[in-house]
Amino acid sequence: MGTHERKEREREQRRQDILTSARAAFVKCGLEQTSMDRIAQEAELAKGTLYLYFKNREELIIALMSEDLEALLQMLQKVSKRKQSADKKLLEAVKTFYRFSSNNEFFYRVITQVNLHTSFSVAAAGDNAIRFCEQNERVMSHLKDLVQEGADTGLFHLDHPPQYTVMLLMFSMKGSLIIHRNGMAPPNWTTIDAEQMLTDIAKIFIAGLKGDHK
Repeated sequence: MGTHERKEREREQRRQDILTSARAAFVKCGLEQTSMDRIAQEAELAKGTLYLYFKNREELIIALMSEDLEALLQMLQKVSKRKQSADKKLLEAVKTFYRFSSNNEFFYRVITQVNLHTSFSVAAAGDNAIRFCEQNERVMSHLKDLVQEGADTGLFHLDHPPQYTVMLLMFSMKGSLIIHRNGMAPPNWTTIDAEQMLTDIAKIFIAGLKGDHK
């Protein structure tokens, strides 16, 4: 291995170490309370070294979310390859999204707390932001393809373009997670857990797609 290749590998390893430390700091201290100083301490680096890799906290969040979306996409791709009808695959995709979120506290906090458009404006259109946008679009397109598959097979009856249908589903899911996480529902209404809540929302949504709209 040449000197250049070794330095590139060392740089990438340092970058990954920073991301691992940042993820731990965000989970431990909270998204808003975690500063670049705190991340540098967690990574055992001088703050100046940290800034050589990431110019601000928001760029770190975007980089971590990019990693998470790539992992989520791989899980969704496995769902789409199943020999099942589109309605079953769409329901499983929703369950996969929740399981991934529940096993990844950082991801769950970001999707329920952070305005990513604001993060983009701060982090500017750097490589991390561009990569995140591309991966987010791939995840959404993957869900759109499942909806389109249902329409093509005559299982779903769409009143709107498939991408708009997916947005309605995602807005419903995110809104319900925010309400559930922040305890915004009347306490005497229900004690249902988040996974069951999202499953029931998806079932209602899918039933609407399968209904006779004539």
